[in-house]
Amino acid sequence: MEDTAQAIANLTRERWEANAQYWVKIIREGRDRYRTELTDAAVLDAVGPCAGLRVLDAGCGEGYLSRELAAMGAEVTGVDAAQGLIDAAAAHPTPGATFTRAGVEDLPLEDGRFDVVICNHLFSHLHDPARAIGEFGRVLKSGGRLVLLTLHPCFYVENSEQGAMNSVPAAQYFTSRGVDQRFLVDGLESPSLITSWLRPLEYYAGTLRDAGFVIADLREPHPTDEQLRDDPWWRKGFPTAMFMLLIAERRERGPGR
Repeated sequence: MEDTAQAIANLTRERWEANAQYWVKIIREGRDRYRTELTDAAVLDAVGPCAGLRVLDAGCGEGYLSRELAAMGAEVTGVDAAQGLIDAAAAHPTPGATFTRAGVEDLPLEDGRFDVVICNHLFSHLHDPARAIGEFGRVLKSGGRLVLLTLHPCFYVENSEQGAMNSVPAAQYFTSRGVDQRFLVDGLESPSLITSWLRPLEYYAGTLRDAGFVIADLREPHPTDEQLRDDPWWRKGFPTAMFMLLIAERRERGPGR
C-alpha cells in the first residue's frame, strides 16, 4: 500500500511539473474566473486581517496568493511539490514571502510556527490527505487556523465546469473517488491529465478531528444572483455547488503535545 501511495504521489508531482507553465500563464493572465471572481475573495475573507501573522500557503503554485497575503502584512511561507511552480514563484520576489519546494505530507518546518495554514485548491489533488492534515496540525500554533478551499465533495463531477450536473450515487460518494481530466480554462487545455480526489464529508470531519482540529465554519462559495442573472458564463460554469471552504481551529495543545 505504501509503494502504491508513493507511486501515485510521484505521478501527481510529474503531472504538475508538466502543467507548471500552463498554470503560470493561467494565473498571471487572470484567466481562471473561478478564482478571480469567486474563490480568492472567499479564502481571503476567511483569513481576515493578517498583518503580523505567520501564514503557510500550502500548495502555493506560482505564489499569487502568497504575494497577496504578504501585501496585507503577513509573513508568508509558500510550499509546493512542483519545482517549476516554485521557480516561478521565486522569480517574482515579494517582501514578506518566501518559497520552498516541499510536499505537504512532509513539511521541512518547525512545530507550532504558523498562525494560519491556507490550503487553496490543493486538497482534491492529494490521494491521501491524512498525512498533510497531520502536518498542518503540527506546524500550527495552538488555536491556529486551517483555511481549506476545495472542490465540493457532494456535488462535483467530471466536466462540472462545462455544465455537467450528474448526481453522485451513494456507492461512489462514500468511497474515495478520482476524476481524471485535463484542465480547460478560458479555452486553454492543460498538457497533462490531473486526478481530482473526492471524499465524503465525514472523511473531512473525522480526519480533521483526529489531527487535533475543531471545525469552526463551513462555507460554500457561490456566484451572486446578479452574476448568474447577467453572465451566461456563470450560468453554464456553475451548474451546482462546486466549492467547499472549511475553517478549522487547532485545539490547544496539552503537555507534551
